[in-house]
Amino acid sequence: MNNLLRTLVFDGQVSLTLADTTEMVNESIKRHALSSSAAIVLGKALSAMTYMSACLKMDTGEISLSVQSDGTGGNIGISGNRALHLRGYIENVGASGDEEETLGKNGSLTIIRDDGYNRPFVGTCALAQGGVDKAFEEYYRISEQLPTYLKTAVELDENGRCVFAGVAVLQPLPFADEAVLLATREVPLEQVLKTIQAKGVEECVNVHFKERSVDDKDGGVWEMRRAKYKCNCSREYLQRVLITLGKQQVDELIQENGAVRVHCHYCNFDYAFTQEDVDELFERA
Repeated sequence: MNNLLRTLVFDGQVSLTLADTTEMVNESIKRHALSSSAAIVLGKALSAMTYMSACLKMDTGEISLSVQSDGTGGNIGISGNRALHLRGYIENVGASGDEEETLGKNGSLTIIRDDGYNRPFVGTCALAQGGVDKAFEEYYRISEQLPTYLKTAVELDENGRCVFAGVAVLQPLPFADEAVLLATREVPLEQVLKTIQAKGVEECVNVHFKERSVDDKDGGVWEMRRAKYKCNCSREYLQRVLITLGKQQVDELIQENGAVRVHCHYCNFDYAFTQEDVDELFERA
């Protein structure tokens, strides 16, 4: 089911993105056995990166996030693409503390965005205090010089399951006038997220932006898509990597370690290749 909507509001001067990321956050909790603190921070970061993935221009576009900080959660890594397949990890899955303590107060946030052009764009900024939303808004202000109003939410029940997660973003376009810039700041994004939770992303536009939206679903300013947690690792992919190493080097690794073992941080899955696996692989190659 589609869970992300993009359109234009304020007479076409502001880009609006709304997403329900509950399913994605629950998948990350399941894969990594996250504590409540880790789930909130990683879930909010995944939600914000869902927005950034939706902004990619080319079908082959990819984007990644790296947070290095002094937070109890440790480092954070997230990767996404134009297909809205997101995956991520937090270093300390058992982190404790409030959002700011888990994310950290000192460190850096780095984005690498590959839109399929000549070279990827790399932007970085110091980690802003105030939590995940402030960190991403600061990134846009410093690295991309775009006024961006972003709000995420992750709500958990008493069992640590996510009952709602989402993101709402308003980003004025370069030609937006001063009146629109002021009006954009006054939109209650917290309430917008509550409406997404209650009514879904499409109805949320009717509730909060009907008088301001560009109602042209057939004209390319109304986009509905599905975002989900999906890792691109696989045994087949790793087999291709082993072939590039060559039989001699792979055999040496097996002699030293008993098998070639690979752990994927994004999906928390372990792969193992025995000597028999490798012999069969290179026979087929």
